[in-house]
This record gives sequence, C-alpha cells and structure tokens, in this order.
Amino acid sequence: MKYDFETLIDRRGHDAIAVDAVGSEQFKGTAPSKPMKGFDEIPMWVADMNFPTAKSIQDAIIARAQHPAFGYFVPTDQYYDAIAFWHRIRKGVTDLSREEIGYENGVLGGVVSALKVFASPGDAVLLHSPTYMGFTSCVTGNGYHIVHSPLKTDTSGVWRMDYEDMDRKIKENHIHIAIFCNPHNPCGRAWSRDEIRAAMEVYERNDV
Repeated sequence: MKYDFETLIDRRGHDAIAVDAVGSEQFKGTAPSKPMKGFDEIPMWVADMNFPTAKSIQDAIIARAQHPAFGYFVPTDQYYDAIAFWHRIRKGVTDLSREEIGYENGVLGGVVSALKVFASPGDAVLLHSPTYMGFTSCVTGNGYHIVHSPLKTDTSGVWRMDYEDMDRKIKENHIHIAIFCNPHNPCGRAWSRDEIRAAMEVYERNDV
C-alpha cells in the first residue's frame, strides 16, 4: 500500500494538544511550553505524528458513523480475525485463539490491566529511565512503586540498557514485574534481538 509521508497537515483549530495546547496553562506538564523568541513550534511527538491516517481506516470509521446508534458492542469475528492475522504475518504466531484476545482501548489501559494481574498495589515495578510520562502516571496512579534502571550511553552516544543495574535493582527491591518498552519511549531506541534476549535473561533469572 502506498502511504503519504509528505503532505503537510495544518492541525490548528482541531483540538490537537501538539499544536493548539502549546504554552497553555490548562495543559501545563502535558503540552510543550512556548518556544523561545525566534524559534518555531515543531511538533515531534511519538504517538501523535503529523501523518494522514490511512484512507482505509477513514473509510471504515465513516461507514460506521453513518449508522446513528453507538451503543455497547460485541467484538465481531472480523475483530478477532484481524488481530490473529496481524500476529500471524508480523510475529509468526499461528495458534492465537479468541480466548487469548482481550480488549483495551489504549496502551496505558493495557499496561494497568497487566499490572493488576501480576502485582498488587504497593509492589515495585522496574522501568527504564528516562521514562514515558504516561507509564509514570498510570503506574503511580494505581498505587505501584516505580524503581528506575537508568539507560546509559555508549561511546557513540547510543542509549543502552544496563543489565547489571537491572539485576541489582530487581534483587534489592524484590521486583517481580517490569515494563519493557520497544521502541523505547522517549529515547527512541528500537532494541536489537540480542539486547532483547539479554534483558529477557535478566527477567527470567529473577522470575520477573
């Protein structure tokens, strides 16, 4: 499918936090401050990028919106089939059943749901820092305690995980759950297969 990464979209006046809320007291701490004099506003968000939504998605939303009732819904066969198809072609998972597929309407809701399965309020959770503010708010807001394992830069300025620090923090704080973000937010690193394997060995060794 050909996708448009070049068209510039003016989002002003369309309730975009990345644009309309810049410098706003109402969204202080969520939206960026006004740039210094002589500098432009350049939104460079991770999850809210200034690319047009794929037309197929727009068409599906428009078609659904033409029906006037928006009540509770039952996930359809197409819902389960689409998720199973994605995991099959992207991850090579061929045996994903309907019973193994849940529903969350956002990443952070999924994070909290997983935390509630594997940990109790007051438990420590390992996260790499710098840490995405969404993780910070949802973890602490649900009563969990964050323990940071800081990322470090190598001689080339590339962010790396500190496996020894991870292992030590897990042991010292009796941690049995961690949030592992790939690509990492906010540093942007897409971890290599070897890096992921090394991290998983630390987690497995400590029953995390």
